[in-house]
Amino acid sequence: MRTYPECFGCVLQQFTSELDLINLDLDTRTRIVKEALVILGEAQDSATAPELSGQLHSMLRDNIGDIDAYAESKRKSHQLALGYQEELRGLIGNGPNKFEQGIKVSATGNLVDVIYAREYHLWDEVESSVNQDLLGGGLAPFQQKITEASHLLFLADNVGETVFDKVFIEILDIPVIYAVKGGPILNDATLEDARAAGIDQIAEIVETGSRSPGTILDQCTDDFRKLFDEAPLVLAKGQGNYETLDDHGDKIFFLLRLKCPLISREIGFPHGSLVLKQGLPLN
Repeated sequence: MRTYPECFGCVLQQFTSELDLINLDLDTRTRIVKEALVILGEAQDSATAPELSGQLHSMLRDNIGDIDAYAESKRKSHQLALGYQEELRGLIGNGPNKFEQGIKVSATGNLVDVIYAREYHLWDEVESSVNQDLLGGGLAPFQQKITEASHLLFLADNVGETVFDKVFIEILDIPVIYAVKGGPILNDATLEDARAAGIDQIAEIVETGSRSPGTILDQCTDDFRKLFDEAPLVLAKGQGNYETLDDHGDKIFFLLRLKCPLISREIGFPHGSLVLKQGLPLN
């Protein structure tokens, strides 16, 4: 997905908000923000917003070390989601179409990262979201392809969301490879987070090797790129994966909740929608 002018301000705002979580003196904080502005100013036109975010976080690690600023927020969101695991299974089992209900539950998990501070609203929002229509036209072709594929490569997104993914994977009759980040970046899931959700009990977990949001294949390990190239079917969760993989072929299905007005506009569905959209064929 192309980067719009508004993306630069959003990436910088997200970055400076993260700095608020780290105990830095004013001089260090000022220097880091100035470096961030230089990086954004010199960015290539082809760079996606997740790539820009990854560059800023690489610079941050160079300056202050490998600090997981969102560790406490991730712990809380994981525990919150874990507490609803049986209720999520109930939502899937009680739906008129178990497969569709399961994928909608997985998509609904994409809201955890934006409401973890309002824990008392979570279940209401989950029930409301699951009752939405799944837009994007991807359900029928995905359901067909999953009956034909030898395995599914599942690209994870946020912590907490991993619990929603788990209850969906449980109903699948296909081997699943669950791919997580190579280390902490924002509140994205890592190997430790996926294991804490119990994903290792039902799927193989691999690391992409990347420390950027989304999946930037040039930053991934050779082993993961081989897995990606050979995968017959890919389910990519969240907006970051859409931004970084939207031009990588029709074996990819994007599952997300629209939280950015620019992505909503580009995909063509209202803000807050649950979407399952197939990628376009390669030229």
